[in-house]
Amino acid sequence: MADPFQRMHDSTFRRLGVDAVYTPPSGDPVSCRAIFVQPDVDWRGNEAGVTTPSRIAEVRVSEVAEMKEKGRLAIGGQSFTVQKASRPDADRLLWRLDLR
Repeated sequence: MADPFQRMHDSTFRRLGVDAVYTPPSGDPVSCRAIFVQPDVDWRGNEAGVTTPSRIAEVRVSEVAEMKEKGRLAIGGQSFTVQKASRPDADRLLWRLDLR
């Protein structure tokens, strides 16, 4: 039986995830589900500031075991390059991808 965190991630991806395809820099494409968000990032320095949009996707490690920078993630007809891939959750169940 899966642990509670795994079940929570599975449920979240079923409800909020969208179909996606990850293609590593060299290798075959992998179908997966991704949660895609575009939050604004505030850059502040002294008294000036700039707000820029960012693109972040989360993909389950159980679907894509190895995520490489410079790979491509296609979501809904758009294709993005993986700028950074990290596994920030304590149980290492998710990839968090900074996309461009």
